[in-house]
Amino acid sequence: MGNRKAEILHYILTDNLEHAKKLIGAHPKGLEKIAQLVSKTIAQPPALAKWKSPLPKIFTTSVSYTCGIGCEMCNAGFSDKTSLFDDYKYLSREEFDALSSWLKSASHVALVGLGETLDSPHIEYFLNNLKNKISFISTSGMPLNRKLIEKLIQSQLHYLNLSFDGQTTSGHGSARAIYIKKFWKKVELVQKIKQSLNVSHPALHLTVAVDLENIDQMDEILRSAHNNDILSVDLIYMIPYNRPLYKKSVFPRWENSKNKINAVMKTWNQFGLHVRFFEKSKIEVAPKTCYFVDKHIMFNLNRQRPDLCCGPLDMPLEIGNLKPEDYWNSFPFRYFRSLHFSDSREELPEKCRSCWVLNPENLKNSFSNKPRTHSEAFCLEWYNHASLLKSGQKIDESASFFQKVIQTTSDPKLKGKAWFHLGEISLQKNQPKEALANMEKAVQFCFDHMLAFAYLSLLYRLVGKEKVKDHEKNPDYEYFDFFKPPHINNNKPVSSVQVQTM
Repeated sequence: MGNRKAEILHYILTDNLEHAKKLIGAHPKGLEKIAQLVSKTIAQPPALAKWKSPLPKIFTTSVSYTCGIGCEMCNAGFSDKTSLFDDYKYLSREEFDALSSWLKSASHVALVGLGETLDSPHIEYFLNNLKNKISFISTSGMPLNRKLIEKLIQSQLHYLNLSFDGQTTSGHGSARAIYIKKFWKKVELVQKIKQSLNVSHPALHLTVAVDLENIDQMDEILRSAHNNDILSVDLIYMIPYNRPLYKKSVFPRWENSKNKINAVMKTWNQFGLHVRFFEKSKIEVAPKTCYFVDKHIMFNLNRQRPDLCCGPLDMPLEIGNLKPEDYWNSFPFRYFRSLHFSDSREELPEKCRSCWVLNPENLKNSFSNKPRTHSEAFCLEWYNHASLLKSGQKIDESASFFQKVIQTTSDPKLKGKAWFHLGEISLQKNQPKEALANMEKAVQFCFDHMLAFAYLSLLYRLVGKEKVKDHEKNPDYEYFDFFKPPHINNNKPVSSVQVQTM
């Protein structure tokens, strides 16, 4: 996409139609339909304006791109390597400072690593800039030693989140007994140093990725956590990215696994250990709302396109020079909220509908061995043929082939692109309501399709459709507020801080 075209679409998606029209000018080559829609809707108010939202309270950024543990389940790429890049190991101080406008509004800030967080040489610098935030560091715990622990205490880290999975070949330590023993020695060391310095921070938190190999160890793991003064634990699924890992995951035995996890959570919550499964004390079969939506933003390698969740969903818009509040409330974000907080999930992005968070039972579909059909093999050929027909203004014949692709293909991207072309064909036929419906389908399957989103934004203005009528956010939705800061006395040296209970 050319720079001029991308800039025009950027203005449209941020409700700045005046600048879009000016940049289009008198020669809208390749953007004729966009230019017409801009002229028709420039006086209309922005679509879905009621879905503006305060900036996210939870901010996460990766700071390290190295790791030496080699977990089989690692979907970042460390299962067979120790560094993602030869010449880029860590987030720099300057890159961290560039995120300051997003940090201002956050109440909770988590430093994570696509690899091992504590490999970063800049941890102290980051934490010293987060002393007015509730700070988290996620780690395997292996780099911890006395010197580093004392630095984390001195830097007033609030929470140290330790990843530990017990005895499982796919997780941390690959089921080695020596790793498990070493992990709990690290936990003991942290608690001893805190006790010797008379401090309560950082509070220790445990995250356990549950699979079929360790699910029967959950009681033992939680007992060890309790015995080591770890007060809170998150249980999560081990999320497979290939078929061998899927067979090790809980999803092939979903119902039985869910019952086991809920039972152990109930037992230990009654005993006083705070155990949650993504903010809940019980696994929900189909949560009403994604746990991440509208309160969490994550900056990983592409800091122009931050992540909204732990999944593969990509937004169509880059930050550029936008202020955080303008980016966060651009049309794609407002549309995304309207989908997630509506009564129906039918129009959710395809990547959300198939996600393990909202539909854990459907994860098996991602790893099914469906044979490639004869018709599927022709879908790309049909798509290319339809595109040529459309270019030659044979739009009815073209539409027929695009419909054929939609009905046959199992590739969401190809399906979304076909819907997009049908949307443009509907505009050629002067059928804006039909065009809107087709563009909705286009972004459902290709959520990062910038041009489809630009059409959708303008068509919403033109048609005047509101996505949700008189509907509020899901009543179960609330900001993640379990983690409170341990008391830290900033006016005394570390060695004299008084111990406070959580």
